[in-house]
Amino acid sequence: MQVSVQGQAALFLLCALLGGSMGLLYDGLRLLRRMIPHRRMLVQAEDGIYWMTVAVLVFAVLLRQNHGQIRLFLLLGIFGGMGLYGLTLSRLVMAVGEGVLRLVKRLLLLLLTIVLTPFRLLCLPFRRPAAKIAAFCAKQRKKYLQLCKVYVKIKAGTLRRDIRFLRRKP
Repeated sequence: MQVSVQGQAALFLLCALLGGSMGLLYDGLRLLRRMIPHRRMLVQAEDGIYWMTVAVLVFAVLLRQNHGQIRLFLLLGIFGGMGLYGLTLSRLVMAVGEGVLRLVKRLLLLLLTIVLTPFRLLCLPFRRPAAKIAAFCAKQRKKYLQLCKVYVKIKAGTLRRDIRFLRRKP
């Protein structure tokens, strides 16, 4: 099936747009990685999932728009769109995304501070007595552990004596 030059140009632009959207999607993945640090294995798994998703997306577009025919100018359009996005908008998107993430983080911390402040104020009068009680309990725990240690020694001695008594031949 023949496609007109105008149809091929529209398809090329569609593939360039697809490549740009693939770059945008990968920048979103990069922002996620900067927000939540990942281990190398998870990064590789994310990249694999990204490329499988992109491959299915490209296949679906080529199947729908070009009846599944893979042509060189379409691949050039996809990679050209990715390259053009990477050279022009990627830095701007990453800078704005990081700014938005910092703003969201600050807003969440502010909200958390506002919500927790009444509880902190309620706990303030109890802080000194609670510290004294904790210190007293720690001191008592230490005494009880030492007493248990002595008790274990006593029990071990009586246990040995009982075992000797049981092993004795009549």
